[in-house]
Amino acid sequence: MTINELLSLMKIVKARIGALSSLRQEVSKKDIWAMEKEKIIEPQYDVKSVDKKITELETFLFKADAAIKQSNAITHVNIIVDVDKLLEPLS
Repeated sequence: MTINELLSLMKIVKARIGALSSLRQEVSKKDIWAMEKEKIIEPQYDVKSVDKKITELETFLFKADAAIKQSNAITHVNIIVDVDKLLEPLS
């Protein structure tokens, strides 16, 4: 994959993350008013599944960005990071 193709894909993935984030915040529940006094919130999606997908996409973006930057890198930073552990979804 060329850098231009990867940059284009990253743009699409960022838009998808935005859509899923909105879904997680706004559409993941359904409000029902029972007897006009009690509000019942009914989940429409498994929030953990949505969070897992967002995390997978964010991990891809990190790895893609790092690969692009590495192609131009001159100086290395000595740090050991478990990216998958750092960005893992809520459990």
